[in-house]
Amino acid sequence: MVLSAAAPALALDYEAKPIAWCLMAPIRTAGALSGAVIQGFVAAPIDGGYHGACKGTEHVAGKFGDEKGAGQRCAALPLGGSVGSVVGGAQASYKGVGRGWSMGWDKPFSRWSYITMEEK
Repeated sequence: MVLSAAAPALALDYEAKPIAWCLMAPIRTAGALSGAVIQGFVAAPIDGGYHGACKGTEHVAGKFGDEKGAGQRCAALPLGGSVGSVVGGAQASYKGVGRGWSMGWDKPFSRWSYITMEEK
């Protein structure tokens, strides 16, 4: 008797899922595209370039003898900082497109689809 009472509600829920997906698909696609573009080509390269420059400078300064030394860091900045910035920005851009797409699909037009920080 309980099954016969619940059957119409279960059937209705099953039939409504494809309709809801079709209604949400254009919104999710637009959110995913905007998240991939903004995060992949704006936010992630800036963030990755900064962190890559810091890591590159520290790496080259370590090769000069002391990675925390002021003189070594100043000497390492032109080479290690510039190369690290370019490599870090390119790597972050590649990863940012995928992350922006997935976060934009799950939560369209949310702040998490546009920024590179992890959601807490």
